[in-house]
Amino acid sequence: MERLIEWLGGADAVQSSLMIGALVAARVAPLTVIAPWIGLRAAPAQLRTGVIVALTLAFAPLAALSEVALPTSPLGMTVAITREALIGAVFAIATALPFHAIDWAGRLVDTWRGASLAEVIAPPTGERTSPLGDLQLMLGVAIFLTTGGHRAAFGAFAEGLLIAPVGSLVAPDLASVALGAASLCAAALALAISLAAPAAAAIVLVELSLGLVARSAPQVPVFFAGMPLRAATGIFAVLLALSLVVARLPDAFRDGLRVASEFLRAFGG
Repeated sequence: MERLIEWLGGADAVQSSLMIGALVAARVAPLTVIAPWIGLRAAPAQLRTGVIVALTLAFAPLAALSEVALPTSPLGMTVAITREALIGAVFAIATALPFHAIDWAGRLVDTWRGASLAEVIAPPTGERTSPLGDLQLMLGVAIFLTTGGHRAAFGAFAEGLLIAPVGSLVAPDLASVALGAASLCAAALALAISLAAPAAAAIVLVELSLGLVARSAPQVPVFFAGMPLRAATGIFAVLLALSLVVARLPDAFRDGLRVASEFLRAFGG
């Protein structure tokens, strides 16, 4: 063991490498939990752990290039790990918000068209499933990966290790963070509304039509007869909206990456 430590550069070098690895892992971990493009909700914990280890080994040499003095006390190390986890969470949320917006729009349409009456709880996660939400989320992930968004995201993350080195305790620019968060939330809300609005309008028209039928022919079981009509109308409206909005998704993903990079610059002072 002593020869191995000497071969690695001595006890101080090994300790420094372990500390850098722990800080990088703390920044990487939120990506595997929050960002759908790197880890879906149904991904097992073993897979997430493997991704964290792989990314830590990939980014640790880059993080070691910074000349920031690492904390030596347990309290300082705890504060540093908390800061890195916060930075990673902010970056992950910025890149994941467009995905959650289209997922939320699909879940909302499923509720409007009556699919919530047949919701099923997924055994791996214990969450309620949404056919349209899962469809739109997987479509967004496919578009993100095929357009090279994962490479751009990893590049921005790697650049952040140089802009905001691990272990540094520079106070972030809260004004920039707040402004970027507001703009990103507004863009995500606009994206979700653009996907859900056509379905909302179509389902309202269906409800009005069913109401007129119920008034003119009370003997017709409108509620049960209208269930397949609501379901089909919601699916058709979502597919129509996707055909119009899908071209905007790469721009939404790029905006998320841009804001994520701005967040890293704010944490770098």
